[in-house]
Amino acid sequence: MTPFEPDRSEDLLNRLKQDDKQAYEKIYFTFSKELLYAAYKKTGDRVIAEELVQNIFISLWEKRQDLQINNLQAYLFGALKLSVINHIRSLVMENKYMEYQMLTYSENHQDTANLVDLHDLSSIIEEGINSLPEKTQEVFRLSRYQHQSTKDIATGLNITEKAVEYHITRSIKRIKEYIKNFYIFL
Repeated sequence: MTPFEPDRSEDLLNRLKQDDKQAYEKIYFTFSKELLYAAYKKTGDRVIAEELVQNIFISLWEKRQDLQINNLQAYLFGALKLSVINHIRSLVMENKYMEYQMLTYSENHQDTANLVDLHDLSSIIEEGINSLPEKTQEVFRLSRYQHQSTKDIATGLNITEKAVEYHITRSIKRIKEYIKNFYIFL
């Protein structure tokens, strides 16, 4: 971890609170690689690591007016730690649910139940996608259903790669909420 000068940090945070996108970008480029590396070490999955780090920076921008940060580096790595913990918790819950399913149903019943659950889950995912703004839906479908790269999507839709990442992150977040509500209902 590279030490970050406190006076520079304060200046960047003050500028960030004043909606200065260059300050935000400076923070992003200063810390994103280290955060990504740390997230990857903890999760072992590059896609998950990228999503966790992306969510931290999205949250930083969205909450920039209300944040009370004394040490930017400590704040970002603390946020990453909490994100990793929450991710692991969700995996544990998912595993417990899967174990419960396996213990509860016989093989025949499980096959039928799985088909019904898969159909219900597919419907929930589609409902989540349909609740998104049109552009976000388009980016998500290109990324996840047509397996296009961020760069290809950005070029095809004439938007930045950052915008593509934003739309994908927003989509995943919304779909996770729909899925979570579905499982809570069960």
